[in-house]
Amino acid sequence: MIGVRKLRERIEPRLGDMIEDLRRVVSIDSPTFPGEGATRVAGFFEERYRSIGGEVDRIPGTHGTGDHLTVRFRGKRTEGPKLFLIGHCDTVFPKGEAAKRPFTLEGDRARGPGVIDMKSGLVICVYALEALLAEGFDDFGTIVILYDTDEERGNPSSRTLIEEMGELAAAALILEPAREDGSFVSARKGSAIGSLSIEGVAAHAGVDPERGRSAVEEAARQIVRIYGLARPGGTINVTGLRGGERPHIVADEAGCTVELRAEKQETLDSMRRELAEIIRTPEVKETRLSFEESGGRPAMEPAADTELLLDAARETAREAGVPFSHAATGGGSDGNYLAPMRVPVLDGLGPVGGGLHTVEEYVEIPSLAPRAAMLAGIIERAAAARRPDSPGNTEK
Repeated sequence: MIGVRKLRERIEPRLGDMIEDLRRVVSIDSPTFPGEGATRVAGFFEERYRSIGGEVDRIPGTHGTGDHLTVRFRGKRTEGPKLFLIGHCDTVFPKGEAAKRPFTLEGDRARGPGVIDMKSGLVICVYALEALLAEGFDDFGTIVILYDTDEERGNPSSRTLIEEMGELAAAALILEPAREDGSFVSARKGSAIGSLSIEGVAAHAGVDPERGRSAVEEAARQIVRIYGLARPGGTINVTGLRGGERPHIVADEAGCTVELRAEKQETLDSMRRELAEIIRTPEVKETRLSFEESGGRPAMEPAADTELLLDAARETAREAGVPFSHAATGGGSDGNYLAPMRVPVLDGLGPVGGGLHTVEEYVEIPSLAPRAAMLAGIIERAAAARRPDSPGNTEK
C-alpha cells in the first residue's frame, strides 16, 4: 500500500501545475450546446492522460453534444475489479462567459465559469493517477475514466455509454465537487422533469366569456394540486409558467415545467403515478391536459456494498489526518444512472468549493492537492477490493 501521505508528498509540489491546468480549461467556454468547447476540454485531458500512459479514445457525441473521452489503465491483476471514474466537461454557462468572467485567483480561492462544477475535479483526477503510477501502482484490474460532455443537460448522449460501462463496474467514483464542508456524497435524489400542457377554448373576455374555457385557470388549479404531491423525501418545483397572449381573450393554451425530486426511487415512482392521475381529471370543464416527461435521473440510493467505498474513504481520511463525513444531496450527477444497476457509488470526490451554477462559483485552492491525494488513496483501496456479486470483474 502506497498510502495517502506519500501520494500527497508527490502531488503537493505540483500545485502550481494544477492551477495552470485549471486556468487553461476554465478559460474554454464549454456549454453543453453547442458542444465544441466541451470537446476542446476533453481534448486537453486526452493529451494529459496519453502522456501518463492511458489508453485514450474519443467517442463522438450525439444530439449536438461534444465528444466524450474514455481512458483505460490496465494493472497486473487480470481478474481484478474494474473501477469506473466519471466526470463531465460541460458547464451551465453560455459561450462568452469565460471572457466576461475570466479565471482569477483571489487569496485562497479561484473563480471562473465551471471552476468547481467541475473542471477542478477533472484536473485532480489526472494528478491522482499520475501520482499513483509514478509510485509504481499496478496492483489492480482495470481503471476506466469517462469524461462526458453533456451531464448538465441530463446526459442525452452519454447516458447509454455510462450504463454500458457500468455493467462490469465493481465500483464507481464520481468527480463532482465535495460539499462546502468537505463531505463526500453518498446519496442523491432522483428526478423526473416534463412539460404540462393545457388546451382551453378561446372566447372574447368581455363579450361572451362564458363560451371560453380558460387554460390559465386550469393551469392555476392544477399547479396547486401538483404541489400537493410533495411529501417527506419528495419535492415539487414548477417553473416556466405561460398562458394566453392578450388580456381580452380567454386563454386557450397554457403550460409550465414540472420537476419532481425524491430521495428514494419508490417515492419518485409514486409521485409520477399520482401526477398522471391528476392530469386525467381537469377541473375546468372541457379543458384538456397532457404531460410529456423529457428528462430526469433515477435516485442514487446506496447499494448493499456502498459501505465498502465509504470504508475506503474513511480509512484514507484517517491516514491523511482530516475529518471524514458523507451526506445526501438533492442534485443529480452521472452516478445516478448506476444506482439502479446496484453499482456502489461514491460521489463528491472533487475539491471543496461553492456557488455552483452561479457567478459566485469558486474552488478552495488549498483543497486541490489534499483532495487529489485523497482521491488517489481511495482509488488504491477500492482497486484492491472485489465486489462479490459483480456481474463481471474483468474486462476483455
